[in-house]
Amino acid sequence: MTGKETVLIQIISPIISYFIGSIPFGFLIAKIVKGVDIRQLGSGNPGATNVSRILGRPYGISVFILDMLKGFLPVFIFDRMFANYSHSLAVISCGVGVICGHTFPVFLGFKGGKAAATGCGVFLWLAPLSLVISASIWLLTVYISRYISLGSILSSIALVTCLIVLGKDPFGQGFPLTLFSIFISALLIIRHKSNIKRLLNGTESKIGSKIKADVSANSNS
Repeated sequence: MTGKETVLIQIISPIISYFIGSIPFGFLIAKIVKGVDIRQLGSGNPGATNVSRILGRPYGISVFILDMLKGFLPVFIFDRMFANYSHSLAVISCGVGVICGHTFPVFLGFKGGKAAATGCGVFLWLAPLSLVISASIWLLTVYISRYISLGSILSSIALVTCLIVLGKDPFGQGFPLTLFSIFISALLIIRHKSNIKRLLNGTESKIGSKIKADVSANSNS
């Protein structure tokens, strides 16, 4: 691969990652399986949590796995492509692209999910140890509080903390990854703004609660 080809791929790869991230699995599964627009039901979010509450846990788990895979695959593939080059910024830019695609998908009018599952996929490759610790914080928080949103917020903060404490030269050579984690954490918290308000008001839905919605009545709409 020539230098010009490498530069071209480094420019194109975040764009490709964005379109991969824009694939709205939650919307597609709800449309294909039940014939409904998930954006018109429950919280209106096309992510795994809302799909789980509206359609059932198996569908929510499926959406989570698919959203995580679409975060993992771009950074994994392009990391392998850039393996013999100075590529850290290029790979991280792919992570930015896929996260932005999921959060602001072109296929859904730039109104997408909250980046938790897709972010997990990205960091599964970029920082697996930090992700494992962060995921453990999520599990513990959700187990104790029964709030998925609170688990997502605290685990995103834990991810940044782990990268700073455990990362290799987090404010030197590893600073792009640290900065990326801060970006993801801030984005996720901002996207959970309505959840934070409900948590403070005591009206946030707990795990296991099912939003009442007449899916069958909307299936032909």
